[in-house]
Amino acid sequence: MEQRSKHPLSAREHEVLRLAAVGHSNKTIAEKLQIGPKSVETYKARGMTKLGFHDRVEVVRFAHSMGWLDES
Repeated sequence: MEQRSKHPLSAREHEVLRLAAVGHSNKTIAEKLQIGPKSVETYKARGMTKLGFHDRVEVVRFAHSMGWLDES
């Protein structure tokens, strides 16, 4: 995943934002990653701040441009 290095996200922020972009709820993301829902919110907020995003639409657009929506 060469494109991952082109943005400042940690591996966990990347995974949380990718899962959110494909439509998973915070609860589902927390279960998949075996972390708490509050941690999901924190990782999502940090990632969005780093990328300068203000809403989920921006996350989905970014995810699409990065090819995250094509991953399983």
